Amino acid sequence: MSLEMVWLLPMSLMVCLGLLPGRFADRKVTQIRKVVTGVATLHLVVSAIVLGIGLSTSLPAGQSMQQELASAGMLAPTVLLDGTSGLMLTLVAFVGWVICRYSIRYLDGESQQGNYFRWLSLTVGAVSLLAISGDLLTLFVAWSLSSLGIHKLLTHYSDRPAARKAAWTKCAISRFGDVFLVAAGVLIFREFGTLRLSELFATVQSYHATGLPGNSLLPSIGALLIAGAALKTAQFPFHTWLPETLEAPTPVSALMHAGIVNAGGYLLIRLSPLLAWSPLAMTSLAVLGALTACFAAAVMLTQTSVKKSLAWSTIAQMGFMMLQCGLGAFSAAMLHIIAHSLYKAHAFLNSGDVLNQAAATRGAVKNQPAGARAGFVTLGFSLTATLAIYASVTSLLGLDLAAKPGGFLLGLILCLGLTRWVWQLAMSRQPRAVPLGLATTALLCAAYVLSFLAVDAVIASGVSALAVPASTGTAIVAGFVIIAFVALLTLESWLSLTPALAWQDSPRWLQVAYVHASNGFYVDAAFARAVHNAKS
Repeated sequence: MSLEMVWLLPMSLMVCLGLLPGRFADRKVTQIRKVVTGVATLHLVVSAIVLGIGLSTSLPAGQSMQQELASAGMLAPTVLLDGTSGLMLTLVAFVGWVICRYSIRYLDGESQQGNYFRWLSLTVGAVSLLAISGDLLTLFVAWSLSSLGIHKLLTHYSDRPAARKAAWTKCAISRFGDVFLVAAGVLIFREFGTLRLSELFATVQSYHATGLPGNSLLPSIGALLIAGAALKTAQFPFHTWLPETLEAPTPVSALMHAGIVNAGGYLLIRLSPLLAWSPLAMTSLAVLGALTACFAAAVMLTQTSVKKSLAWSTIAQMGFMMLQCGLGAFSAAMLHIIAHSLYKAHAFLNSGDVLNQAAATRGAVKNQPAGARAGFVTLGFSLTATLAIYASVTSLLGLDLAAKPGGFLLGLILCLGLTRWVWQLAMSRQPRAVPLGLATTALLCAAYVLSFLAVDAVIASGVSALAVPASTGTAIVAGFVIIAFVALLTLESWLSLTPALAWQDSPRWLQVAYVHASNGFYVDAAFARAVHNAKS
């Protein structure tokens, strides 16, 4: 390994620590967890330094660094460092470090915590390697290692049947996803004669000037990559395993929901120059993502368990990220990965404080007026004000929504989410609530727009400048998404206005829908039955 590649040493050590024998790790618990946590800390520091150096020099200018790790000709493993991989690497290192630190206290006293830490080390190291892989073969190997590591972590409590079932279901679905990815890799090698990302991107970029060859396999390649990523990101109806993984230790759930499940989205962002030439597949991905997001959000509203609610929230967020990718908004999808990872890691690791959080919000709920008419009038005012604020902020900060793929649609969805916040404050009847809500909304809009512009500038060399936004069926997709998200906002607001004791007076169809939604519309039962029939 050359001197300039020394920054790869921490993640290499993390992968190597995962190869230690389990019995040895359990006998040396104190040493293993100290070493793993120490290496994770070093990994975070080095990743942040590398990203900082890259951002301050060549990365924003569209440069990248690809280098072989070994001399093996065409099959030599390579790493590719640019804005996209640098951001993802730092994010993985940070989340991994937080989970390592949290796990020390969470698993203290358990007999197999040494074995747990070695698999945690392997998983974080493998996902880090996935983030910076410079060729498809290295990417697939890293993905396989991360799948092995998370499978072992999900079955940490091997005496729990539910944990084993969820882990094996995820493993089976992921292997189907691997089939699509391998098929895409075969077609890529047949089309380009290489698996190296920098060479692939250079060839695809030349198609912007010369046009796509008539016999090109790129549309099929894009469709296969999208299918593989969708299977790995818990998209409907292959989402059933994710809520069942909650039998694993809480830090494992945090790692799964904040990191591993995002890998499919990162794959689409990383390979976005290849996807844009398959507009039908992109449109299908947008529809599937929107369906998954709305379906999971409706189920999430009915859950009484905080961890179940977080699990369905993850499915909804993954659907929304697939929607962004399907619209060609890869910079927005990258920002979504960063924000969702940080939020979901905090939410899971802080899930034990749910009683204090509920007590803090109880005062706002009890001050809401009972009248639904007044509530919906206030909701309309909140939406109008939020849209005006967002339009003003984007204009002030120079964000041209028309120039960004899915800009207006994604902006509207953001406003619908912020409307819920403004509405809750307005309904609290506090004198300063409305001014505070509007001011906070303006700050949140500004923070989002600035973050988007920053991420877009950082990853432009690998994504935005090469990707061609999907256009087929955009109007139909946009109409479906708008209706679905407005309906969700209306439903959630109506549920907030309806006291729990009044459910018996609500329409019969709504009571029935609530029961079905609380059971996930029985998709998991249908999926399990289909798997059982296939086995028999």
